[in-house]
Amino acid sequence: MRVVTGAEMRALDQRAIKEIGISSLVLMENAGTKVVQLLQERFGTLQDKRIHILAGPGNNGGDGLVVARHLLNHKARPKVYLTHDRDRCSPECQVNLDIYQKLGGELVVINPLDGRRLRFSLSLADIIVDALLGTGAEGPLRGDFKEIAKIVNEVNRPVVAVDLPTGVDATTGAIPGGIAVKADYTAVLGFMKTGCLFYPGRSYLGEYEVLDIGIPHALADSIERYLLEPTDLEKLPERPAWGHKGTFGRTLVVAGSLGMAGAAALCAQAVYRGGGGMVTLAVPQSIVGRFPPNEVIVKPIPDTPEGTLGSSSIDALRELLDGQDVLAIGPGLSNRPEVKLVVEYLLQNWQGPAVLDADALNVLTADFVHSVPAQNRARWVLTPHPGEMGRMVGAPPQKVNAQRGTIAQELAAQWGVTVVLKGAPTVISGPERMYISNAGNPGMGSAGMGDVLTGLIAAFLSQGMEPLEAAALGAYVHGLAGDRAAEQGMRGLTASDCLAAVQLIIG
Repeated sequence: MRVVTGAEMRALDQRAIKEIGISSLVLMENAGTKVVQLLQERFGTLQDKRIHILAGPGNNGGDGLVVARHLLNHKARPKVYLTHDRDRCSPECQVNLDIYQKLGGELVVINPLDGRRLRFSLSLADIIVDALLGTGAEGPLRGDFKEIAKIVNEVNRPVVAVDLPTGVDATTGAIPGGIAVKADYTAVLGFMKTGCLFYPGRSYLGEYEVLDIGIPHALADSIERYLLEPTDLEKLPERPAWGHKGTFGRTLVVAGSLGMAGAAALCAQAVYRGGGGMVTLAVPQSIVGRFPPNEVIVKPIPDTPEGTLGSSSIDALRELLDGQDVLAIGPGLSNRPEVKLVVEYLLQNWQGPAVLDADALNVLTADFVHSVPAQNRARWVLTPHPGEMGRMVGAPPQKVNAQRGTIAQELAAQWGVTVVLKGAPTVISGPERMYISNAGNPGMGSAGMGDVLTGLIAAFLSQGMEPLEAAALGAYVHGLAGDRAAEQGMRGLTASDCLAAVQLIIG
């Protein structure tokens, strides 16, 4: 599913009107009709239901007026609250206002606002429709809009937002003034908006559905931003009947240190769960006894007195690189200075696909990255959390979270790599194309989850997928596995639970 920013959505609207010749009134009619269909799906028969529509002066308010008109045909009891006088409404909004009034629809102009009266009236509604502001709104809610949003949230009635809840930034998902309408359902019009996926805005949408209002999808072909969906699982690499362990790839996992053997074990096992053919796990020799016999080939590597890889490890690692298809490096390595030598050596001498996580990310600087040939970097997948991303781009984690899509894509373009910015939602970006994964849940906020993700991405790389697609599918499967595991309970969810659920997702 393609995802657009607020500005891109407005441009698509205008192109549909000016280049294709689709009337703005037609788009508004389509939007209102689809919203009414959504109301029927969610609430059943609309007959005799008191449905109160809050309509702003722009085209979002016009959508709401179309909704109100069609509700009359369904023998509902619509009541429109218009925030501005007619002469301050957009031309399209005025047209639909005139039609609604000619049909005898009930209308109240709440300018100036009588908050007590509005609160009492909305408290009697069966459903409230938020058609106050659309994608063109920017900045914090002010004046009457702020007060109306507060009242809607206080009356505790079912709320359906048209396009996006009033107060949510259509691009960033920010709530600039700290106040936005809290919807139970959101009818997203035309295309999914980035602000409907990024937090905190996502938490204001409730359940959502993207409604086709007639804007030709071909107009958005140049926008390379997508929400991952169940149909994307069809991109999983095939398992030919004649396949063997070599067919599905050999992965070298370089991970672990004293006290961090678990990270290495989770990552290696995740490669197998993701369908990888053979996994070699290179760990400091002082911890090799921590790994029970299983499918993973564990190789002890000379280490430092502190139980980490270091300069003495390089010769043994050099030998292990031969014959491998994918390198996964970072989980549990520790951030001791000698680890940096190992990571830099491997990245300077490995030309195949690589997944970099955790302590491998800590050694990356722009100067080092650009010292590696661009064709090699193009095969790297970086998997930072917001703190690690913040270090790489020189920004606090709060800014990273507030601009997840922009920051991930900028780093991907500057360094020529694929970036998986972990969090809610996870953003997977190359220099030009971006994917967003909405899968996953708060129960996955526990140690080891990132190690499983690294292994899954390595598994898909080992089976021949391109870095961006492997990263996107790895992140999506990881989130879906977490959701499946959480069916037994979200609290107490562990990385091992997620690991065990992977096979249920990818079969």
